[in-house]
Amino acid sequence: MCSSDLLLQSQSSPSTSHTNFATPQSSLTQLSMAEFLQQIDEIEDTGDYYCKFLEGFEKQRIKVRHLCKLSDKQFEACGVTTIGDIETIKDAAKKYK
Repeated sequence: MCSSDLLLQSQSSPSTSHTNFATPQSSLTQLSMAEFLQQIDEIEDTGDYYCKFLEGFEKQRIKVRHLCKLSDKQFEACGVTTIGDIETIKDAAKKYK
């Protein structure tokens, strides 16, 4: 799990930490950005590569539901600069519009 979300998850109501992209949460507020990025890392088998973007998204107050609407320039403001990473995140986020 993305490390900065562990404390928040322990303080909030229980949620599923391993959600499949194909089965989105019933409420967008139930899926944290850390959980979303962790899912991508699990599916892409990239260790904690995508979790490293958590701080940039949090700094800009980006929620999972916002990801589909971001421009490439806005992704860059969050620290996501490569085309492949942007496209991977956008593709995964489509299920949580």
